[in-house]
Amino acid sequence: MNKKIIFYFLTALVVLIFKTDSSYSLPTIPKYDENYWTSEKMKKAKPLTTKNIGFRTRSSVEPIKNTTDSSKDAKSMQPFERKYDTKTGVANVDQPKNFPVGMLFMSLNGEDFTCTASVINTDDGNIGATAAHCLYNHNAQAYFQNVMFSPGYDNGQPGPLGKVPIAKMAITPEFLNNNDNEFDWGMVLFNLKMENLPLKYYTGALGWEFQLGTNVPTTIQGYPNGGNLPNCPNNGQTLCMWQGKTILTNDYYNVHDLNLGEGASGGPLITQYDPNLNLGLLYSNYASFDELNDQLLGPIYDAIEFHALIGELTL
Repeated sequence: MNKKIIFYFLTALVVLIFKTDSSYSLPTIPKYDENYWTSEKMKKAKPLTTKNIGFRTRSSVEPIKNTTDSSKDAKSMQPFERKYDTKTGVANVDQPKNFPVGMLFMSLNGEDFTCTASVINTDDGNIGATAAHCLYNHNAQAYFQNVMFSPGYDNGQPGPLGKVPIAKMAITPEFLNNNDNEFDWGMVLFNLKMENLPLKYYTGALGWEFQLGTNVPTTIQGYPNGGNLPNCPNNGQTLCMWQGKTILTNDYYNVHDLNLGEGASGGPLITQYDPNLNLGLLYSNYASFDELNDQLLGPIYDAIEFHALIGELTL
């Protein structure tokens, strides 16, 4: 075992053992009814309202210059190795590309909602990333229930793997305890083993990287409902894509004049995107929209916390 793996394993273990304010308690195991998500419920689920931050101002904030060598902590993308279609049960379906991004479904207090999530490359192979507010509702002070992922969902139709239940969820303690929008990200553990293989072998998985600096060539994928994304129906049912550059400020990565509406929350911010593979490196997620300055906001991932959340879900 190399030194880096040992370091992050010990970091996650120390956080889990010695954090006394329950910030890193055991990951949440959501209530899940395998018969809950009928086709009708999935179609009627409402895109979750994006968090709007209207009181912040960044007109005087200067972009941060990159001073970190991100190559020291990164994970490469992993293309899929198996093909499978739950509708036919056949392993040789026509699958030309990876499909790591999908729609996240969840329920709370009799209402059904959707967000966006993505499969990331981990040793476990069953880990995904999304926005924390897609997993925990601060108004209700409760985690969402019946959380389910459909990778490759598009045009109102589930992806080749159908419905993948979420076994565990973990979010940053800053968001859980303080509703801190700068830490609006979390992770999920998928409950899937087919042919004794985890989800990433069928969908492919995004790699990840930290602290990329400013003017980062970026691809964002998600299911926007409303907003102003060009060349997208913005109907909350279609997987759409934006490409451009993000600006790094003191608090967030941001994109000026881009509003992805509702439903795209949790959508990955991807660098080094390869259109032939439909893969790249995750470095943030769509978390909120700054109404005052008309800009999309994505959190700046903390490497130690990122590994700690993976550790929570897999230890």
